[in-house]
Amino acid sequence: MDIFSLVPPFLKKADEPEYDCREGCRMLLYRSVSKEDYLNYCDTLTRSGLKRVLENEYGKVSFSAFIGNLQVNVLHSVNDEILRITACKDTPLPDFSPRPVKRDSKTTFFMFESDHTLIDCGMCLLVQCSDYSFFVVDSGHYYQFNDNDRIYNFMRERTPKDKKVVISGWFITHAHSDHISKLVDFLRYNMEDVVIEAFYSNLVSDKYAEKTWSKEERALAEKVFTVLDNMRDIPKIKLHSGQRFWVRNLMFDVLCTHEDIYPQKLSDYNDSCAALMMTACGTRILIPGDASALSSRIMEERYGELLHCDIAQVAHHGHHGLSKRFYELARAKVALFPVTQIKFDEELPRIDANRRILEIAREYYISSNGTVEIPLPYKEGTIKKLPDESFEDFNKIKGLWGYDYTDERKKQLLDLFKSNGGDFEKLFLPVSDI
Repeated sequence: MDIFSLVPPFLKKADEPEYDCREGCRMLLYRSVSKEDYLNYCDTLTRSGLKRVLENEYGKVSFSAFIGNLQVNVLHSVNDEILRITACKDTPLPDFSPRPVKRDSKTTFFMFESDHTLIDCGMCLLVQCSDYSFFVVDSGHYYQFNDNDRIYNFMRERTPKDKKVVISGWFITHAHSDHISKLVDFLRYNMEDVVIEAFYSNLVSDKYAEKTWSKEERALAEKVFTVLDNMRDIPKIKLHSGQRFWVRNLMFDVLCTHEDIYPQKLSDYNDSCAALMMTACGTRILIPGDASALSSRIMEERYGELLHCDIAQVAHHGHHGLSKRFYELARAKVALFPVTQIKFDEELPRIDANRRILEIAREYYISSNGTVEIPLPYKEGTIKKLPDESFEDFNKIKGLWGYDYTDERKKQLLDLFKSNGGDFEKLFLPVSDI
């Protein structure tokens, strides 16, 4: 069955060319579609023999998922009266309802300290679920040479010795090098006693590459597709806006993907990010990855006050991304910046959104100063910082990126490193100028 042949007459012809979403998925877009039209179309699919497995309302979005010989996702956004119909072949579904979960460990959220010896960017977030398993978000940059080992060791130390490290899900926000490189290395070097149960993503095809994309951006998504395809025994779950799904005791709402940007041009590759709202132990945690201006506008219009959260990962490391208005709607009590102290300090005076976050949040943390541990449910005063494990190599940073700092600034950073429990003898990489 060609699902698009079931489009009823009231939808007429799609308003845009078919969007090739890769991984066996295609999408058609219709404008000026009422909520009644959406409901009628869903009835058409049910009468055709498809089974509805999810019906969800979130903000100004209505979503239904169907299964049969194809997986069909239908998303209607009231604010712009657009209907998006996605048909996927041979793509597994997430769990649309919670399953019984063991309660053996405390649920804890971590912003992992990426090794910032040679580069200021890189992001990895982890949640240890109530059964000791981990949900992982992204990984880190290829200049963070040992971070695949550090991520593995971090999980191994928090897993009972008689058990394998279980990763209940690994979520890839997008295919920028500072988010996916260490995942590739982890899959190559750290899988001996690790079980990964599923990957979650919605990566954009380079078919829609814009002139503004770098050569690396054009190539990386294809590399990740290849790497994941080679992991044949691990399900690759494709996320679509409107889905609500569960992983262990974690609930996720998919807020935005690149499918929501189409037919606008993805001139900023960061807008290809899939953005999630995670709820765990009653705490809402916003995970936008590097989502930028287009994604910000879509989410503000769709969700409004539903963007309210307890903890927010600040988009694109705080460089630029989500709008000041977005963070006002989010009203996060805790702001997490996956970036270095140096970049944070440098950018704060010129980025309005960052200053607004800090006005609203009760506390904020910067990943270069040590891994941040947040017991869930979140309570003010319970967050811990683990010892600082990386320190910028000033000589190599200057050679690689052209940054240079005054002797006074270097001493400030050295004192901060020591005050955060940093120990030069325990660094993974030697530092040439201390």
